[in-house]
Amino acid sequence: MNKLIPLILLPVILFSCSATKQTPKVQSPIAQQTVKHFAATGNEPFWSITINFDSTMYFNTADGYKLRVPAVTGEKAADANITRYHSETSQGALTVQVFNQPCEDTMSGKMNDFSVQVALKKAGATATEVYKGCGNYHGIYQLNTIWTLQSIGGTKIDPAKYLQGGPAMEIRLNDKRVAGNAGCNRFSGSFGVDGEEVVFGPLMSTKMACENMDIEMKLLSHLSGKSMKYRIAGDTLFLGEGTNLLTFKKAVRPSLGMKPL
Repeated sequence: MNKLIPLILLPVILFSCSATKQTPKVQSPIAQQTVKHFAATGNEPFWSITINFDSTMYFNTADGYKLRVPAVTGEKAADANITRYHSETSQGALTVQVFNQPCEDTMSGKMNDFSVQVALKKAGATATEVYKGCGNYHGIYQLNTIWTLQSIGGTKIDPAKYLQGGPAMEIRLNDKRVAGNAGCNRFSGSFGVDGEEVVFGPLMSTKMACENMDIEMKLLSHLSGKSMKYRIAGDTLFLGEGTNLLTFKKAVRPSLGMKPL
C-alpha cells in the first residue's frame, strides 16, 4: 500500500496558414455506429424510455401512454453517483434518475449496468407515477462511467498497493470532462470523442509525493494532451495500442468527483 510522504497541494499542468480546399470527412463504420442514447425498460407494468441526447426523451407504457419531451443535459448528484434528467412540456413531466449500480431484469435475468427510476407526472394529474427498471448507455455513451486501470503497457496493476484501490478515472461526456486518481494524485481535464479516437486535454494534477510513482507517471504521460484509438468489449475499455495499450475495467464504486484542483 502506498505510504504518503508530506504532501504539497500545488497544481501542476502536464503538457505534454494557407487556405486549402476542404474535402468532406467520410465517417468510418465505427464512427457511424456511435449513437448517443440511453435506453431503459421495466416490468409489471411494462414501460420503456429512450434518451436521445441530441433530441428527445421518449417514454411509453404497455397500455399505450406515450410522452415525448426535449432532451436535457444530465445533472450529477453532489453526494451520490446518480445522474438526473428532468424535462417537461404541456403534456407532462419526466424525471429520470440513473444509478451507477448493476441491475438485473426481473423477467429475462439479463444484467444491466445501471438501475433506473422514472417519475412521470401527467398533465393535469396531482399524483406522480414512479417506475423502476434497468438500463444501459449505448454507442459512445458506454464511456460514460468509472473505469479502473487494469494494465499499462503489459504491466498489471495490483489494487492492494494503492490507498484508493488503484488508479481510476470517471468520464462525463455531457460535461466533456474526465477526472480521477492516478494512484496518488487526483487529476482532471477536458475530454472528447472524435470518431474512433478519444481526446484528452492537458491534465491538471495535485502534486503529492508517494512511494511507487512509476505507474502514476506513465498513466498521466499516456493520457495528458493525447488522442488515441479506443475499443469497448463488454466491461473492458482499451485505449491505445501496442506497447502503449491501456486496459481499464468498468467499476461500481462511489463517484470520483470533479472537484477543481
